[in-house]
Amino acid sequence: MKRQLLISISACMMLSLASCSAFQKNVKTEAQLPDDRTTIGSTVAADTYRSQPLERGEIAGDWAIETVDGQKAIGETAPYLRFDSKTGRIYGNNGCNTLNANYKAITATKELRFSDIITTMRACADSGITETQINLALDATAYYDWSRQGSQYRLTLYSAEHKPVMTLLHQDYDFLNGAWAVDRIGDKKISNDEMKLVFDIEEMKVHGNTGCNIMNGSLVTDMLEPDAISFQNMATTRRMCPDIQLETELLVALEAAVSVKPVNANTVNFLDNQGTVILQLVRAVE
Repeated sequence: MKRQLLISISACMMLSLASCSAFQKNVKTEAQLPDDRTTIGSTVAADTYRSQPLERGEIAGDWAIETVDGQKAIGETAPYLRFDSKTGRIYGNNGCNTLNANYKAITATKELRFSDIITTMRACADSGITETQINLALDATAYYDWSRQGSQYRLTLYSAEHKPVMTLLHQDYDFLNGAWAVDRIGDKKISNDEMKLVFDIEEMKVHGNTGCNIMNGSLVTDMLEPDAISFQNMATTRRMCPDIQLETELLVALEAAVSVKPVNANTVNFLDNQGTVILQLVRAVE
């Protein structure tokens, strides 16, 4: 199918009235979100990227757009792309409008092509990286490469002349999977063997024990901030406990956590918005 680049409302204005109407109808009906993306922009990334597919040369998962043609990508909303390797489709946002396209990656040669790029047609402010620049960069993409720095993955898209046209960021939170014992809350050493957290990164869920009560909640990541993670919708049972103060300190620490960093394979730290370690976990012995 012939590649098409439907980029902005200004492009529509250059068409005849009849063509413009057809153009808008085509875009609005075709540019859609997958079922789990009904609130685009408010939650940029609810998924994490698996390192194994990328190391095999595959592209999948959610990626924040960091730069476009060397300029920092800042739009009205956070620009990002979600690669669905099962369908060969991307979904995302170009800083203003919802974006859909087909993509094909050839892992042996690291070739990457986007086709049938379409967007919604909401009028956008002319500030920062514009939606047109992002769409044009996708249209110019011919190759890709990736790099890893700690737990962070970066994807670079190149033109046919091997000029970088876009960089994207994602993180791998797989190191959190499994059961962890609470070792420290702030500077306080914890000796309660019942105080544990179990992470399921596939489902973005957490459950565990406060040392007295059972708790459950959700995990939320933000692609725009390296190592960003937070706890939401935390709920506990309400059994009265002899050491209820320690439970309260744990819940307060979880509420304040905004990022996580692995210390080693068996230790992770959660930090607050000042960069202070407020919670340390160690891998639980099975």
